[in-house]
Amino acid sequence: MAFHRAKPINQGSLVPSDLKAHLSCQFPDLDAVERHRFVMVADLAELIFSSKKSSTIRFSKGAVEYPSAQELPLFVVGDHREKAAPTCIGALQIGAVCYKTLAELNETDAHKDGFASKADLVDALKMFYGDIQSSDVLSVFEFTLSNRRRSASATLAHEHSPAA
Repeated sequence: MAFHRAKPINQGSLVPSDLKAHLSCQFPDLDAVERHRFVMVADLAELIFSSKKSSTIRFSKGAVEYPSAQELPLFVVGDHREKAAPTCIGALQIGAVCYKTLAELNETDAHKDGFASKADLVDALKMFYGDIQSSDVLSVFEFTLSNRRRSASATLAHEHSPAA
Protein backbone atom coordinates (compact mmCIF):
# COMPACT_ATOMS: atom_id res chain seq x y z
CA MET A 1 0.00 0.00 0.00
CA ALA A 2 1.59 3.23 -1.06
CA PHE A 3 -0.14 6.42 0.04
CA HIS A 4 0.56 9.38 2.26
CA ARG A 5 -1.35 8.16 5.23
CA ALA A 6 0.92 9.81 7.81
CA LYS A 7 0.20 13.31 6.41
CA PRO A 8 -2.34 14.97 8.74
CA ILE A 9 -5.71 16.00 7.39
CA ASN A 10 -6.75 19.39 8.69
CA GLN A 11 -10.27 18.47 9.76
CA GLY A 12 -11.44 22.08 9.54
CA SER A 13 -10.84 22.11 5.79
CA LEU A 14 -13.14 19.17 5.01
CA VAL A 15 -16.75 18.46 5.96
CA PRO A 16 -17.48 14.90 7.17
CA SER A 17 -18.87 13.73 3.81
CA ASP A 18 -15.70 15.02 2.08
CA LEU A 19 -13.54 13.30 4.69
CA LYS A 20 -15.35 10.03 4.07
CA ALA A 21 -14.86 10.33 0.31
CA HIS A 22 -11.19 11.23 0.78
CA LEU A 23 -10.62 8.24 3.08
CA SER A 24 -12.49 5.87 0.75
CA CYS A 25 -10.02 6.80 -2.00
CA GLN A 26 -6.97 6.70 0.27
CA PHE A 27 -7.96 3.40 1.95
CA PRO A 28 -10.07 1.50 -0.61
CA ASP A 29 -9.86 -1.75 1.37
CA LEU A 30 -11.10 -0.19 4.63
CA ASP A 31 -14.45 1.24 5.69
CA ALA A 32 -14.52 4.93 6.62
CA VAL A 33 -16.38 5.22 9.94
CA GLU A 34 -17.60 8.44 11.54
CA ARG A 35 -16.56 8.99 15.18
CA HIS A 36 -19.11 10.88 17.31
CA ARG A 37 -17.36 10.91 20.70
CA PHE A 38 -14.27 9.82 22.61
CA VAL A 39 -14.47 7.50 25.60
CA MET A 40 -11.35 7.14 27.77
CA VAL A 41 -10.41 5.56 31.05
CA ALA A 42 -10.06 8.13 33.82
CA ASP A 43 -6.26 7.93 34.00
CA LEU A 44 -5.89 8.85 30.31
CA ALA A 45 -8.59 11.52 30.39
CA GLU A 46 -6.86 13.12 33.37
CA LEU A 47 -3.72 13.56 31.23
CA ILE A 48 -5.73 15.84 28.93
CA PHE A 49 -6.66 18.14 31.83
CA SER A 50 -3.01 18.29 32.94
CA SER A 51 -1.87 19.08 29.35
CA LYS A 52 0.11 15.82 29.06
CA LYS A 53 -2.07 14.33 26.31
CA SER A 54 -2.85 16.05 23.00
CA SER A 55 -3.77 13.10 20.80
CA THR A 56 -5.59 9.81 20.93
CA ILE A 57 -4.98 6.79 18.75
CA ARG A 58 -7.97 4.67 17.79
CA PHE A 59 -8.29 1.30 16.07
CA SER A 60 -11.29 -0.24 14.38
CA LYS A 61 -10.65 -3.57 12.64
CA GLY A 62 -11.18 -3.12 8.91
CA ALA A 63 -11.87 0.62 9.20
CA VAL A 64 -10.42 4.08 9.58
CA GLU A 65 -12.23 6.73 11.59
CA TYR A 66 -12.92 10.38 10.95
CA PRO A 67 -14.59 12.96 13.22
CA SER A 68 -18.28 13.73 12.72
CA ALA A 69 -17.70 17.35 13.78
CA GLN A 70 -14.90 19.78 14.61
CA GLU A 71 -15.65 19.29 18.32
CA LEU A 72 -16.46 15.93 19.90
CA PRO A 73 -17.59 15.16 23.45
CA LEU A 74 -15.16 13.48 25.84
CA PHE A 75 -16.55 10.73 28.07
CA VAL A 76 -14.82 8.92 30.90
CA VAL A 77 -15.10 5.43 32.39
CA GLY A 78 -13.26 4.08 35.41
CA ASP A 79 -11.93 1.00 33.61
CA HIS A 80 -12.13 -0.05 29.94
CA ARG A 81 -13.68 -3.37 30.98
CA GLU A 82 -16.51 -1.73 32.97
CA LYS A 83 -20.04 -1.93 31.68
CA ALA A 84 -21.11 1.29 33.43
CA ALA A 85 -22.33 4.14 31.26
CA PRO A 86 -19.61 6.70 30.47
CA THR A 87 -19.87 10.24 31.85
CA CYS A 88 -19.34 13.34 29.68
CA ILE A 89 -16.61 15.53 31.17
CA GLY A 90 -15.88 17.98 28.36
CA ALA A 91 -15.21 18.30 24.66
CA LEU A 92 -12.20 18.03 22.38
CA GLN A 93 -11.51 20.38 19.47
CA ILE A 94 -10.11 18.26 16.64
CA GLY A 95 -7.12 19.88 14.97
CA ALA A 96 -5.97 17.12 12.64
CA VAL A 97 -6.33 13.44 11.88
CA CYS A 98 -3.67 11.21 10.39
CA TYR A 99 -3.46 7.52 9.68
CA LYS A 100 -0.53 5.26 10.50
CA THR A 101 0.06 1.57 10.85
CA LEU A 102 1.00 0.25 14.27
CA ALA A 103 4.55 -0.21 12.96
CA GLU A 104 4.74 3.45 11.85
CA LEU A 105 4.02 4.86 15.31
CA ASN A 106 7.02 6.57 16.92
CA GLU A 107 8.16 8.08 20.22
CA THR A 108 6.56 11.45 19.38
CA ASP A 109 3.20 9.75 18.84
CA ALA A 110 3.59 8.03 22.21
CA HIS A 111 4.42 11.27 24.05
CA LYS A 112 1.50 13.17 22.45
CA ASP A 113 -0.79 10.33 23.56
CA GLY A 114 0.46 10.56 27.15
CA PHE A 115 2.84 7.58 27.18
CA ALA A 116 6.51 7.50 28.17
CA SER A 117 7.58 5.40 25.17
CA LYS A 118 6.39 3.75 21.98
CA ALA A 119 6.60 0.38 23.73
CA ASP A 120 4.22 1.61 26.49
CA LEU A 121 1.82 2.97 23.85
CA VAL A 122 1.82 -0.30 21.89
CA ASP A 123 1.23 -2.29 25.09
CA ALA A 124 -1.75 -0.05 25.93
CA LEU A 125 -3.19 -0.35 22.42
CA LYS A 126 -2.95 -4.14 22.61
CA MET A 127 -4.61 -4.10 26.04
CA PHE A 128 -7.51 -1.94 24.79
CA TYR A 129 -7.96 -3.46 21.33
CA GLY A 130 -6.67 -7.01 21.70
CA ASP A 131 -5.26 -8.61 18.57
CA ILE A 132 -3.73 -5.69 16.66
CA GLN A 133 -1.10 -6.31 13.98
CA SER A 134 1.85 -4.13 12.94
CA SER A 135 0.19 -3.59 9.52
CA ASP A 136 -3.19 -2.48 10.94
CA VAL A 137 -4.10 1.15 10.20
CA LEU A 138 -4.78 3.39 13.19
CA SER A 139 -6.57 6.75 13.32
CA VAL A 140 -4.54 9.41 15.15
CA PHE A 141 -6.67 12.36 16.34
CA GLU A 142 -4.85 15.52 17.47
CA PHE A 143 -6.91 17.79 19.70
CA THR A 144 -7.12 20.56 22.26
CA LEU A 145 -9.43 20.68 25.25
CA SER A 146 -12.31 22.98 24.38
CA ASN A 147 -14.68 22.61 27.32
CA ARG A 148 -13.01 22.20 30.71
CA ARG A 149 -15.81 20.86 32.92
CA ARG A 150 -13.94 18.98 35.62
CA SER A 151 -11.15 16.49 35.89
CA ALA A 152 -11.85 12.84 35.17
CA SER A 153 -10.92 11.66 38.66
CA ALA A 154 -13.14 14.29 40.32
CA THR A 155 -16.07 13.26 38.11
CA LEU A 156 -15.67 9.57 38.93
CA ALA A 157 -15.17 10.23 42.64
CA HIS A 158 -18.38 12.28 42.74
CA GLU A 159 -20.37 9.60 40.90
CA HIS A 160 -19.20 6.83 43.22
CA SER A 161 -19.67 8.75 46.46
CA PRO A 162 -22.64 7.83 48.70
CA ALA A 163 -24.29 11.19 48.08
CA ALA A 164 -24.14 10.89 44.27
